[in-house]
Amino acid sequence: MTYLVVMVAGMSSRFGGKPKQMEKIGPDNETLIEYSINQAIMNPFNRIIFITNSKTEHLFVEIFGSQYKNIPVVYIQQTYDINKRTRPWGTADAISSLYPFFLKEENIKELNFILINGDDIYGKDTFQEGYVLLNNFNNQTSVIGGLLVKDTMPESGFVNRGIITIEQDLVISIEERLKISKIDNPELMERLANVNFIGLQLEDLKNLFNLNSKFKEDNKFDSKIESNLTTHLDTLINNNLLKLKYFYIKDKIVGITNPGDEVILKNNL
Repeated sequence: MTYLVVMVAGMSSRFGGKPKQMEKIGPDNETLIEYSINQAIMNPFNRIIFITNSKTEHLFVEIFGSQYKNIPVVYIQQTYDINKRTRPWGTADAISSLYPFFLKEENIKELNFILINGDDIYGKDTFQEGYVLLNNFNNQTSVIGGLLVKDTMPESGFVNRGIITIEQDLVISIEERLKISKIDNPELMERLANVNFIGLQLEDLKNLFNLNSKFKEDNKFDSKIESNLTTHLDTLINNNLLKLKYFYIKDKIVGITNPGDEVILKNNL
């Protein structure tokens, strides 16, 4: 049983608060999120799960409902105590919200999932390779797709990236680097970057959930700190709690970051 998990809980602040995933960029006037999901479900995913927020969830329900092209669809909101925090707990917390849901599912021991960003288009070959790899290791190994940092960078401006180090196709570290640019960080451009195409086995999700819970308890009085997925994956790897196989994404990943990107993307597609 393999689920497709799509992170759409962000508020698209750089895009004026309007969900980037709803921009119509496809040749048949599909929204970005439809275009990406249609690529993904060329593989036999058993369920689609959207990690959402309370303000924009209804927009995704209007498109996908409770079933999309005969695949069941579920919505899980990333929540936080607004009386104690100024923002959600971050990406690791969003993914950890899956674990209680998974515990209620049938055939739980056979469950795994592929995680993607909701505002990126990864390419149909990426989904095919990731799906096959995730299901080729008897539920013992998780996978991560990536590509060179330079191929994920804007021409100008700063971004954050998870820098991947591998040995014989196994990830030995993922380091979160903040505010990097082509001009200031040429030494990173030939390194491998995480692009949030990650396939996790159930046991690895359990370990992430436990680590995230401890992080939140240890930092319960910090209203701004975030539980970062890249950092937690690195911790699990270093403690021999996660075996993560790397594969190189051959497709060019495209998406929307700033206003105007949607026009360029539509023309390219």
